[in-house]
Amino acid sequence: MNTERRTGVVLSYIQVILNVLVNIIYVPVLLHYLGQSEYGLYQIVGSFFSYVTVFESCMSAGVLRNYCNALGKQDEQLADKTLSTARSIYRLMAAGMAGLGVVVILSFRAFYASSFTGAELQESTIILGMLFCNMVATLLGSVYLTVITGQERFVFLKISGIILQTVQPLLVILCVMRLPYAMSVTAVIAGLNLVNILFRWWYVQCRLEIRIPTLKPNSKVAKEILTLSSAILIGCIADQIFWKTDQVILGKMFSTAVVAVYSVGAQIYMIYMQFGTQIAGVFYPRVSVLYQEENGLQKVSNLFIRVGRATFFVILLVLSGFIIFGREFLLVWVGEGYEAAYWVAIIVMLPFSVDLAQNLGLCILQVKGQYGFRAKIYLLSALLNIITTVLFARRIGITGAALSTGISMFLTSGLIMNWFFQKRVGLNMIKFWKTTIGIISLAVLLTGAACFIKEMIWHDPVSVIQLGLGILLYTIVYGAVMFLFAADPAERELLQRLLKTGRRKSRL
Repeated sequence: MNTERRTGVVLSYIQVILNVLVNIIYVPVLLHYLGQSEYGLYQIVGSFFSYVTVFESCMSAGVLRNYCNALGKQDEQLADKTLSTARSIYRLMAAGMAGLGVVVILSFRAFYASSFTGAELQESTIILGMLFCNMVATLLGSVYLTVITGQERFVFLKISGIILQTVQPLLVILCVMRLPYAMSVTAVIAGLNLVNILFRWWYVQCRLEIRIPTLKPNSKVAKEILTLSSAILIGCIADQIFWKTDQVILGKMFSTAVVAVYSVGAQIYMIYMQFGTQIAGVFYPRVSVLYQEENGLQKVSNLFIRVGRATFFVILLVLSGFIIFGREFLLVWVGEGYEAAYWVAIIVMLPFSVDLAQNLGLCILQVKGQYGFRAKIYLLSALLNIITTVLFARRIGITGAALSTGISMFLTSGLIMNWFFQKRVGLNMIKFWKTTIGIISLAVLLTGAACFIKEMIWHDPVSVIQLGLGILLYTIVYGAVMFLFAADPAERELLQRLLKTGRRKSRL
């Protein structure tokens, strides 16, 4: 792992930990000033709008794949053609997004006309308008993010992300103290996103000194981008159904207050996602290069296993820690009335662990041009998930919605995709599970032992200091056990290098 990538991983986890700390303070304050109804409204509008954002994310993945392949071949002409063609595509998408905004806003008002008040409909319309303007700006600046990622400038991306992550909640809190409305939150987020886009443009132009040429769009490059992006689009739509439809359906069936409770559980498993995707996130350019080398598939398979093991070390600490301390944490964090959020989070996190540990597989599928299978399977499963979410939610409420999502993820990520990785992609999944079962077994034993000890010595109510010390002690024990009994010599050496990198960065 080179220095830029290693530092990027360290900064990624600093960013995730900072995000956790910020949310611990940010969400309760937001709930205090906005109230459950306004906070629920914000989550519903965000969930509704998220279906639109998939167009940008899937197109970016298609562009990045072509750009990384061009860099891997050291073909500067192809790289220029890719960036120029991508910019033209993004401009067309931005124009289309402006028109789509009108349609989506009208559809939203019609969908929630019977369950929202007049004031909530009016405010949600304003929020959606700001979000669509924000998306247009994001599309116009997406090509610069492609350049920075393709050039593996992860340190810049992570540091700018950390700054944004720190400033945004502070400004949001200052705004909602005076204007306690969901649209105040949206205005701050949209404004800071625009600043971030301009900062990326400056970095590409002035620091990397890369100019995106104005060339005639290349039809071959455009076809390659759009072909892969179409497959990724299907997968992105499926992902959005998994992650956002529960809140949309609950908002229709129940109330914004119920969505607020579910959203707290969703905050937990979305933070969990961040812990699981950081390691794989810096390896996309590396996968593109390795696959083109001699015995490339075997090298990619070995990388897949190494990244999977490293990811399991991290996410099982988070998962087991939440199982042990989650109830007390939620009570301290958001207070009473959110007990169901504990089960919402765990029900989704358990099957989601497999998907996170194998997250590098998505990059491999994109590089090999086999992403279409994953996209189709997930879309079918997500559509069925809509039906089961309605049925389960009617019987057992918000935990039913989470259970529907968890079962769907187990069938797709846990069973079908593992079969596909082994039989069709050529990854050694038998070796993957043989090398990770020890980590999983140790985590299960530690979780059971810690739960038993906690029940023996802890009594309600639990103070913040007691909770913090308990989490710290468990983290130390978990780290020591995994380091001594599960990590191999190469992983121990890598961990020592990462810690050294982290200490150097903290002194700067």
